[in-house]
Order: sequence, then structure tokens, then C-alpha cells
Amino acid sequence: MNTIIAKKNPILPGMGICDPHIHVFDDRLYLYASHDAVPDARGFCMHDWHVWSSADAVEWMRECVVRPEDFFMGPSNNCWAVDAAERNGKYYYYFSDGSRRIGVAVADRPGGPFRDALGRPLLDGNVTTTREYDPAVFRDDDGEYYLVFGGPAWCYGAGCGYFIARLGEDMVSLDETPRPLLLDHCGDDKASLNKFCGRYYLSYGGFYAVSDNVYGPYRFVGHTASTIDHSSFCEWNGQLFQAITVKEQTEMYRSSGLCYVHVKENGELVTDPLIVEYGVGQYDSDWNRIEAQWYMKGRNVRKVENKCLYGFCVSCTETAALAYPKIRNLSDKVGFSIDYYCVGGKGRIDVRAGAENGRLLGTVCADSPTDSFEWYCRRSDFFRFDAPLGDVSDLYLILRPEPGAQLWVDSFHFFPNAAGI
Repeated sequence: MNTIIAKKNPILPGMGICDPHIHVFDDRLYLYASHDAVPDARGFCMHDWHVWSSADAVEWMRECVVRPEDFFMGPSNNCWAVDAAERNGKYYYYFSDGSRRIGVAVADRPGGPFRDALGRPLLDGNVTTTREYDPAVFRDDDGEYYLVFGGPAWCYGAGCGYFIARLGEDMVSLDETPRPLLLDHCGDDKASLNKFCGRYYLSYGGFYAVSDNVYGPYRFVGHTASTIDHSSFCEWNGQLFQAITVKEQTEMYRSSGLCYVHVKENGELVTDPLIVEYGVGQYDSDWNRIEAQWYMKGRNVRKVENKCLYGFCVSCTETAALAYPKIRNLSDKVGFSIDYYCVGGKGRIDVRAGAENGRLLGTVCADSPTDSFEWYCRRSDFFRFDAPLGDVSDLYLILRPEPGAQLWVDSFHFFPNAAGI
């Protein structure tokens, strides 16, 4: 099994791992992807699919290669996009036979090996008016699963579009006739369906639309500005992630990356250009600031839009924790500064190294503002480290608002010896 440690996006460089769909199974991140096999190909050359997994979104292990010759397809150059789902202890793998048909495989483990569940297509191209390809699976809050598939009319002609159907209990049949997904936008390649903050999000490429009903109609909102092609979303450890497609060499040889996603009050999805470039779980103490919303693990926190500073903060009303693993270049840093807000009372922020209960580096006492306008502005505090941290360290912020208080953290940064405090 290959193991790759991602230093920045793409997470699996030089391997053609693309069209990523991500899921969390057994507290581990799984990436189900297509595979561009030839770097200098003039057209798509896709002989198989890959499954990768990670415990931290930085170090990735290849679980298996899924081959079309093991399914009804036989050997193929058209192993297009896939997705996966879990139900009743079984893992279902939905795959494209080019732009024509959709099949389904099943396994006992999220990493495979997968076996053909039907020995024939689940959708054979004759059920709807569209080409039946590029499947995505969505599990709603009531436990029902839905299959979304298809592509835009501008790509494959009149009558095409995105379709949705509820899956049967067995996950290898449809419980209803597929119906068109109503969308007030032209679409853009493979769709994915998620639910954030009580709203349904239909995403396609980097575009997305929202609805209050799983069947639509979906209202176009915008573009995440993070991906050139297929993408997907998942929530993990209190953080929202987007798996993105990255152009690595040519349009026919792509790769995959990860970034954080933040949801504004009006439903817009926001990404950070720095994280789109560097990837998740990447922190450098030489940066002029590390945004609080870039945490890898968050407990009892929520990301809140800060309209005054045109960004986001992390907020809590009870004891909470934020984790920032493997911060680099700390050996020359002697101090730490944090920007925060506290309203409705007082609180404190404990800064610890290595673990939530690790070595206490310092404490910031957060006071409530005395001026009615003051809470709109960041308040900063800093302290010196009592001992060197070493070159790389995990950093934890433990937020402790008093009862009735709300504590917000905006960002933090480090001071080197040369600057002093």
C-alpha cells in the first residue's frame, strides 16, 4: 500500500487521482476517486478507480485499486466518476461506465475490496432522458438515501440534466422513478448533494445552489473559487471540508486537494485562497497570522461570520477546544499573540502544546468590553513561552467562557526572537 504525506495541495501529487468524493467512516477520512492514467494524454484515459484513506487528512494510504474488469463493464478506458455510501454495515460503491451507465459494487470494508452487486448496470441509459452517469449519494436526516446523477444540457444536448431518485433499502435498487432536479442554472459537470445549516446544497464543479427541499427547486448562489472541476464536501471533527480537483499538468491529468469551507449567514460558501493553495492541516508559525477557523478539530465551537472584519471567527458559549497540529518553524519563536472578543461576561483562553491537557504555554484572560462599540474590534493579548517549543508542535486552544459569556477567537500569531515582545 502506498503512503503519501501531503505537504500542500494537491494531496496526492503526480498520480492523477481526481474527481474526489470524500466520506468519513469509522472516524477515518476516505477518498473515492477517478484516475487519469496518462500525463500527456490528449483525451481522458481512465483505466481504473482508487480508494485512499487518512486519519489526519495529511498522511494518505492507498486502500485499493478498483478495476472495471471485476465488474460487468470489463476492461475499459472510461472509468468515470464514483461515490460511496454506508448502510447497515455494508459499503456501496457507485461507478460510471463512461457517460452511459451506472453500476454498483459492495464491500464489507470502506476500503474494499468491492464486488459487483448486480452483475449488470443499476442504470443502463434507458431510464431517463439524460445520460446516466456520474453518481453521487446523499443520506438525509431521516435516514433515506438518494442517488443523484446526470449532466448539463449544454454538454450532452436537450433533455439532459441532473436527476434524483430515492434508493431502496438494499441500496442496489431505486425506490422511485428518477425525476429531474429543478435548477435555475446551466449546471457544470458532476453533481454532489449535501445538507448544511438545514439547507440542501447541490454542487457541481465549483458552482452550487440551495433548496429547502431535497428535490428542489434549487436556487443558484455562486462558486467556491476553489476547484476547476468535480468536488465534494464532508463534515469531520467539527470542520467542513471540500475535496477539490486541481489541474496538475493538463486538463486531462488532474489531481485532488482539500480545503476548509465556511458558511455565511446568507448561505454562501467561502474558502480561503491560502488554504486552497497549501491544503488543510498545514500551519507555519512564520505566517503573519493563522486564522482560528483553520482548525483541524473543533469541540463545542461554531464558525461565525464576522461582518465587521469581513471574515470568520470561532465562537463558543461553553468550554471548547481547537486543535492546530504540526505547526512548523517554532524553534525560534518566544511568544504568542491572540486576537479575540468576549461579550456578556469574562473568560479565558488556555494555550497548550501537544494535547488538550498538554503543557500550558500561557493563558489569556478575556474581559468583556466596557464600551458598546468596542466588541466590534479585535482585542489582542500576548505572552512569552517559558521554554522553547521545538521545531514542530501541536497547538491547542482551550476556550473557557464564564456562564452567560460568549467567547470568540479571530486569529493568532507567533513572535520570533528577533522581534522580541
